[in-house]
Amino acid sequence: MSRVPKRGLDYFPMNTDFLQSRLLRRLVKRKGDVAVFILLQAYCAIYGGEGYYVVADEMFYDDLSDLLREGEAKDVRDVIALAVEFGLFDAGMFSQYGILTSAEIQRQYLFITRRRSTCPIDERYLLLPAESVSEEPAESGAEKGINVAEKPQSATEKAENTPSTAPKYTKKTKENKSKANPLLDSSPESVGTAGTAPKAVEDEPLSVRREWTQADVARLQPPADGLNRNLDGLLYNLMQFRVPPAEQYAIVLKSNFGVIGHPVWKGFEPLRTSHGKIRQPGRYLLSLCGGGR
Repeated sequence: MSRVPKRGLDYFPMNTDFLQSRLLRRLVKRKGDVAVFILLQAYCAIYGGEGYYVVADEMFYDDLSDLLREGEAKDVRDVIALAVEFGLFDAGMFSQYGILTSAEIQRQYLFITRRRSTCPIDERYLLLPAESVSEEPAESGAEKGINVAEKPQSATEKAENTPSTAPKYTKKTKENKSKANPLLDSSPESVGTAGTAPKAVEDEPLSVRREWTQADVARLQPPADGLNRNLDGLLYNLMQFRVPPAEQYAIVLKSNFGVIGHPVWKGFEPLRTSHGKIRQPGRYLLSLCGGGR
């Protein structure tokens, strides 16, 4: 008997300034501290259930109220209604379909599940722009789903992205990779190819290269060399600071695909505490990668 595909998530990310956000402070001011607990339970129900939405019916309100030390389903309903009014959830989806979701929730869901064979989103509930997602059939021939970070590949791209336990950056394929993906050669010191990258490629400004997309970045796979990495965590932080895909690409490669202990990890705390004073976070992180191994 085949296993039922998992829909929900085992975890979901949360910004460190979540409790200081203006909308949450307004919600707490109106409904008290219990609003934070109710909101967190709603997020858990969304990400842990369908993954990107939850039906806000009477059973949903009853279930959340059962977790309160004091309070009833009406209190939960009032907090959720106010959260919708403040824009924490999409008002159109709530009024038309009776569900709680948002563009940010869907974006996180697609990002976290990008390596699954399918990441289906009901077209009725989709809030993301068409260019940010693409619809493709699953490799197993299962039902089609909307999948982030996937698009048809050329024969060259398929050959380049074929998993291998051997080092990918060999002399034989260096010329082709320099033409198709110039950033692959931009950090020889971090991927074991020191002195092999053409000088013109290293010095070429990002602005004149091909237009990199988030899909290009998401397709990156770390080499199977046994090093301890956190590529998902690195990409999530880069997206949080709105680093352009081209700079994400370079940072991933210069950090050896997010290897633990690389200097780039020390750059995220200054970015968080600078409160926007670091105007180009991608360039700042790249500056930390110069001598990183």
